[in-house]
Formats: sequence, structure tokens, C-alpha cells
Amino acid sequence: MSQAGASRSAIIGTIVGLIVLILILVALPVIAPHIVLIDATDTLIFVLLALSLNLLVGYAGMLSLGHAAFFATGGYCAGILVKHLGVAMPLAFVASPLLAALASLIIGFFSVRLSHSYFLMLSLAFGQLLFTVVWKWRDLTGGDDGLTGIMPAPALVAPWAYYYFTLGVVLVCAIILYRIGQSPFGRALKAIKDNPRRSDFVGINVRHYQLAAFVLAGAFAGVAGALQVFFHRGIFPGSAHWITSADTFVAVVLGGAGYFTGPIIGTVVFKTLGFVIPRITEYWLFFLGVAIMIVALVRPKGLMSLWRTGRTKNA
Repeated sequence: MSQAGASRSAIIGTIVGLIVLILILVALPVIAPHIVLIDATDTLIFVLLALSLNLLVGYAGMLSLGHAAFFATGGYCAGILVKHLGVAMPLAFVASPLLAALASLIIGFFSVRLSHSYFLMLSLAFGQLLFTVVWKWRDLTGGDDGLTGIMPAPALVAPWAYYYFTLGVVLVCAIILYRIGQSPFGRALKAIKDNPRRSDFVGINVRHYQLAAFVLAGAFAGVAGALQVFFHRGIFPGSAHWITSADTFVAVVLGGAGYFTGPIIGTVVFKTLGFVIPRITEYWLFFLGVAIMIVALVRPKGLMSLWRTGRTKNA
């Protein structure tokens, strides 16, 4: 098969696959039991969080372990507005990514001045700093008891209604993130990832692009946090912990950083293992670690590299 024919077949196959996937997701409340619907909603929220992190890791090459800070900022913003100020859900939901973007702008201003392991450690430090604030500021955040009783709008109280709301928000955000990745801005980020010095030499302001990517990623993480707080009817300090950042990072790398669909595949696999293995054995963390280690050793570029390899062979 010619290169052009193989490319057209791959595009058609991808489109058909996406259509089938969307149809299944739309029909899920009808065909799946209640527990599957709950797990699916949780997975969709995590998909958006992973996609936002992939803008940093996969496109800009910025390895962050503090991304949960913006996830928690969005969630706590919505929770505090609703619980303490009596703000309606729509306004609180819109405010969440704005505050998360502001937090990422402040943190990113200092973080993007560093690179590699120094950037990684600074992002982790800022993330843990926010975790400590959330944990200790009991009057505002509820401390280790968290914020509870955060109800969504009456029309979204039913699990199927909130599932459809989450699906719609995640699809819209995913399309926007995809367009960002395919835009000249996204290509500039990839150039910076490949060779920051060469990018600076040809006129790309590396620090400005990195800061913009940091803010965008934080904003979308804030959207995921807002979805999370209304889904769980509350939020707790663990959402800001570095382990949440690490789980998101694992999902991105597991699927394949740099591929747009990589975080989606990685999240589905990561969450499915997390849902299934604990029902089989109490040592589920061990087996989850073994599964991730196998993928890391066999497919270091992520599960999406299997599909890419298949395309290359077919061409």
C-alpha cells in the first residue's frame, strides 16, 4: 500500500473509531449499570486532567509533578464560592479555571526560569506548598476534613445527568486542546521541546511560550477540578497532593506523551486497573505497579506507540 493510501486509511480508521467511541459513551447510561457510570464519570474527569498535563509534558517537554495544585485550585475555588459565598454552580464553575490560570501564572513565572530536574523539583515544591495551605487553612478549606455538601445545579443531581454534563465539557476541552496542539503555538512548543536553544535562535521566545503553555494547562486542570468537586459533592486535601500529580503523570506516560490520544488511552488503562485489581486482591498496588513497569519496559514510548508501529508496518 502506498504512503498516501496508508495515511488515508489511518485517518478514516481514526474517525470511525472516534465516532464509535462517542456513540458508546453517549449510550453508556442506558446500557451500563450504575457503578460503571460512576467510574466512567471519574475517568472522564481524569482524562481532562491528563490531557492538560500532556500540554506540558508531551508538547513542551516540561516535566511537572505539581500539576495537582491547579486541579485542587479549581476544585476548592468552586467549593468555597458555593459553600461560603452562596454562589450558583454556573458562576463558580466558570471562576474555577480563571483562578487556576492565575495560580499557574504566578507559579509558572518562577518555574519556567528553570529546566529539567530543577523545574521538576520546583513544580513539586509549589504543589506541596499549596497542599499544605489547603490542609492547614481549616476555616476556609475545611482542613483535613475537606469541603463537603457541594451540590451541583438541580438539573445535574442525577448521576446520568452529571455524566452527560461531564462528557460534554471534556469533549469541548479535548477539542480545544487538540486545536492548540495543531496550531502554530503547538508546533512552537514541540520545537522548544526538541531543541530550546535552536528555537530561541530562530526567534521563538522560549520562556514566554513555556509560560503560556503552563497557564493554559493550569486552566484546563482547573476545569477538571471544578468537575471533580461537584461530582463528589466535595473536595479534600488529597486532590492537591503530589501523588495526584504522579498518578496523572503516569497516565500520560503510560499512554504516550506527545500523542494527543496517549493520555486518554493511558488514563483508561490506569483507571481500569485501579477499578478492577482491588476487587481481585488486597495487594492491588503491587500488581498495578507490575503492570505499569511491564509497559514501561516493553513500550517506553507508551501504548500509543503500538498503534504507530502498526501503521508503519502497514505502510
